[in-house]
Amino acid sequence: MRERERFSSRFGFIIVSISCAIGLGNVWLMPYRAGMYGGALYILLVFAFLFALSVPVLLIEYAIGRGSGLSATRAFHKLEPKGTKWHFIGYIAVIGNYLLLMFFTVVCGIILMYFWRAVTGELIGASPEEIGVAFGAVTSRAGLMYGLTFLVILFCLGCCFAGLKQGVERVSKYMMGTFFFVAIALLIRALTLPGAYEGVRFLLIPNLDAIQEHGVMRILHLAMGQALFSLSVGIGCMLIFGSYASRAKRLSGEALTVGVLDFTVIMLMLFVIFPAAFAFGIPATAGEALLFVTMPNVLNAMPGAYVWSVVFYAGLFFVAVSTAIAVMECIVAMTMDKFGWTRKKAVLANLVIMAILIMPGAFGRNIWAPATPILGAFPHWGSFFTFLVMENVLPLGSFFMLLFVRRNGSGWGWDNFLANANMGSTGWVFPSGMRIYVGYILPTVIGFIFVWGHLQRWVFPQLGWFGFGG
Repeated sequence: MRERERFSSRFGFIIVSISCAIGLGNVWLMPYRAGMYGGALYILLVFAFLFALSVPVLLIEYAIGRGSGLSATRAFHKLEPKGTKWHFIGYIAVIGNYLLLMFFTVVCGIILMYFWRAVTGELIGASPEEIGVAFGAVTSRAGLMYGLTFLVILFCLGCCFAGLKQGVERVSKYMMGTFFFVAIALLIRALTLPGAYEGVRFLLIPNLDAIQEHGVMRILHLAMGQALFSLSVGIGCMLIFGSYASRAKRLSGEALTVGVLDFTVIMLMLFVIFPAAFAFGIPATAGEALLFVTMPNVLNAMPGAYVWSVVFYAGLFFVAVSTAIAVMECIVAMTMDKFGWTRKKAVLANLVIMAILIMPGAFGRNIWAPATPILGAFPHWGSFFTFLVMENVLPLGSFFMLLFVRRNGSGWGWDNFLANANMGSTGWVFPSGMRIYVGYILPTVIGFIFVWGHLQRWVFPQLGWFGFGG
């Protein structure tokens, strides 16, 4: 049997986990949704879900990976009690990872194009109208969108081909280090802009009008999905890193560390984007344009616009592609475990698979736009895949993982979970008294919000404050 790869150090384990967690969910989608759904209100809800729900699920994924020594495709087969069918969670993981990459890599491709535009100085001095047209000029060109996305896939799978230590771990260290340097530099610049105070105020004072506009359950559903997406839990992304981790260190402190660093980056990026946006009169509800239309305008208005543009989009690409690399490593490991293939064969197979799967995302805003799914309920295919992953696959995957460790005999069991989470001689011990909370309260919360969130979105969109009537 092939020997399991290991991280070179605890720092390598943490940095790759952070690379998987910190991505476009933090620097693109979180500002977008915070602006739409109540500013500080939405941030507080994401914070609560992140530490009350996502971190425990992260710990479960780590423990399952450590206990099985496998990725999600085979881990549940190995650990499930004889005669049970818990391995269906592995199928959810496979579907979720591929769905995630179908829209995630497309956005990485757009960022790559903006980095190139920053290097060439194409957007320097452009008017707001010209910058708006420039975004459409990228997304409307099918060949360009597909080519950019395919380049991202080639790069990510190339890192995976180099192996865990020499490829994924090494690249993640350099990219995340660069990103933190860039983000802190931009934070200082954003907070010193005239008028930045209003953006800070927006991030600190909840906008309760958003509850009346969108409904409680809808916002709760989105915040829950955001928190799960932010840590990449529920689809086995983090499970694979648990299988690579050293057995000398307990896992609960590692999970909490990843959660704290993840939320730190969320706040860092929010305090970069919103003070700058308010300083230049850009509305908080600008949506996905906050990065691709708004930020070029903001950067143009800064002294040294060329340097700031290159620095910003380089850092943005690094943090985005580092997540893509981590998720690619997950699907490569899944393929290796499922079929017993070498890393080379698994990488080549996934290159072919991804070359096909990226088509809806790459073509969704151009030649496939007339075929927007669900009768126009979503503006483009990328939005549809985001909905599938964040509002469906992640909550369901997390729900079943929580049940998998709830009781001895009906799944892997609480005792096995504790044994693997607390294996090692250093680090925090996860308390056995958390069984009711983890095994019963959290699945109930997920199930309730999942059902009512969908009802409020699809059946009763005008349910008002409490979701039961205006």
